[in-house]
Amino acid sequence: MSHMSVLPRRLAAVALAASACLAAGITSAQAAAVPEVRTFTGSGMGTGPSQAVDGAVRMAYTSAQWAGWQATQCHVRGTDVRWSGPNLYTAVAELFCQR
Repeated sequence: MSHMSVLPRRLAAVALAASACLAAGITSAQAAAVPEVRTFTGSGMGTGPSQAVDGAVRMAYTSAQWAGWQATQCHVRGTDVRWSGPNLYTAVAELFCQR
């Protein structure tokens, strides 16, 4: 399929979406107000499960802050902790952020 045949269909789709927004009374500012979302993961180790999870969560929040997210924009979506041997646990935490 050539690019020339795809372009008119894309323009038609954009025009249709724009007319639908106008018919619904949605402004361009409202249409552009789609939230930005991102997930971050962190890993941690500890002598107990809670230590490993705490370290993983701290690492995920630190990664989010380095990327310009505030802690209030994020929450822990889930954690996974595993026994790795005598007195050693590893954990992974997933952080979901939205602004």
